[in-house]
Amino acid sequence: MRVIGDRYALVVELGRGAMGVVWRAEDQLLRRTLAIKELLPQPGTSDEERRVAEERVLREARSAAKLNDPAVVTVHDVLIEGDRTYLVMELVDAVNLSTLISRFGPRDPRWVADIALQALGALESAHAAGIVHRDVKPSNIMVRPDGRVTLTDFGIAQAMDDPKLTTNGMLGSPAYMSPDRLQGRPASPASDLWALGVTMAHAVEGISPFERDSTASTLHAVMYEPPVLRRASPELAEVIRGLLTVDPLARLTAAQARAMLTRIVQGAPAQPNVAQPNVAPPNVAPAHVVPAQRKRTGIQLAVAALSAVVLAAGAFAGYYVLNRPAAAQPTAAQQGPTLPTWSEDTASQAVGTALPARRIATFGRAGDIPGWGLADNECAPEFLMQGKPVLKAVSCDKQHSIQLFAASTPFWDKPQPVPFPGGRWLVDYAKKFCDEQFVSMSKQSSEVLGYTALVPTEKEWLARNEPIAPGHQEVLCVAWKQDRSPLAGSLVRD
Repeated sequence: MRVIGDRYALVVELGRGAMGVVWRAEDQLLRRTLAIKELLPQPGTSDEERRVAEERVLREARSAAKLNDPAVVTVHDVLIEGDRTYLVMELVDAVNLSTLISRFGPRDPRWVADIALQALGALESAHAAGIVHRDVKPSNIMVRPDGRVTLTDFGIAQAMDDPKLTTNGMLGSPAYMSPDRLQGRPASPASDLWALGVTMAHAVEGISPFERDSTASTLHAVMYEPPVLRRASPELAEVIRGLLTVDPLARLTAAQARAMLTRIVQGAPAQPNVAQPNVAPPNVAPAHVVPAQRKRTGIQLAVAALSAVVLAAGAFAGYYVLNRPAAAQPTAAQQGPTLPTWSEDTASQAVGTALPARRIATFGRAGDIPGWGLADNECAPEFLMQGKPVLKAVSCDKQHSIQLFAASTPFWDKPQPVPFPGGRWLVDYAKKFCDEQFVSMSKQSSEVLGYTALVPTEKEWLARNEPIAPGHQEVLCVAWKQDRSPLAGSLVRD
């Protein structure tokens, strides 16, 4: 075990990047656990790149040292030993928001408002101290299991009266840069607020609103393409659009955003025309897109595993599909590919008949598919056949017929038992969810695919707590080749 500064023992590596390593460490003098960022440039790094990296570490330390906010990670010390620089800081067991979204899907609007409100507090503290963060994005917002937020990586933060970190180019993530920064104006509190608005849109929609296939198209989107907001409540959409006002002088101020977010967190009116099941809303806003058949304990184990990566996290819960607000209707170009209409045919098919694409079917007790055994993007050798269970998984590297490409548990975080929300509600949920997941998944595949959604029967739903054969409450999305020929390889990239 390596010891630096005659007191800090580097216990285990928590993460590694292009310019360094983060360690879980023990302060042997004060007997406390810390995180230590070790600057460790890759071979071939130029002297200029190393100088910039060292300056980033020092900037991170100096910026954090000026701030006293619960949402800013505490930096305890900076050490230089030999040719290595070390940043000694608070260890925050949490998951970054980017990981949270990619693993569990879009966030509930009220949950997003709460996270944004805490991040806004950190930015207000920084701005009051004359510091601009310059790189606000989901990967720099850490969410702890109790829902508390930490804003990290002040490494490219800049005091408003400091010289530039580098003399060429802009630092930051293009999809989160404000139009004023792209036009060459200096970073400012207003540009940080723009980045917070982009982050909020990413969290509530599940995708970055301006991220495109190339840097050029990303920059064009930032400058000229308003974000498409389908899941955001009207109140949250108003905040996001206010923060994403192109003119920085007309953009929402921190005080204005704080007042609006506070109202949402304290209990914004429910969005009109939203089909809700007869289940009380959760106190903490929820998550979706969890692997099929993974129950509460499985999700908690997944969160615990993620927490091992230094700053990890978050509060989880079921996700309600919101009807798209009229003001947020996207153009045809923004909507992406046109998808075929879902069949409304509910007539039972003959046993052994292959289920057609885009006809909602039921699974579980007394369902079209009476048993289900796939999870986590697994594949199966047989097609979906009326009256036949799907119980056996095969490797997706071998020839197979179908793949479970997405699944969602709407109310997994609620006190059990959850009342059956109704077949129509589940069908509407499944259509929206599987369409969106298919569009995302199909971009990665050259195959012509068919797909459908499976929803649990009422008997299956209500059997969730049976001790021997518990029922399932997931919505499942299943894909196959349109011509029913065998698939080879997974349709889903890790």
